[in-house]
Amino acid sequence: MKIKGWSLARLSKETGINKSTLHAWTVGRGTINLEYLRKVADTLKISVHQLAYGEPDPHESVSEEVLREIFSGDVRVTLHRIERSRTNQR
Repeated sequence: MKIKGWSLARLSKETGINKSTLHAWTVGRGTINLEYLRKVADTLKISVHQLAYGEPDPHESVSEEVLREIFSGDVRVTLHRIERSRTNQR
């Protein structure tokens, strides 16, 4: 919210989530509803992980640039099957 310059009132208006609910989250109280969490993340255009932990999601390793290249048709993807020994297949 700070980066976007939004107030709780603006976030409430944009998400449709009650301002008191959002306020409770910001001060560490209240129950977090996952549907609302997703709605806030989508509205702020950040991942749920970033919203919850304040840092980029370490599992989102594919950059937007790579995704643009993949979907532009300029990249060829090749998959290879990896053979593993039976002891590693648990």
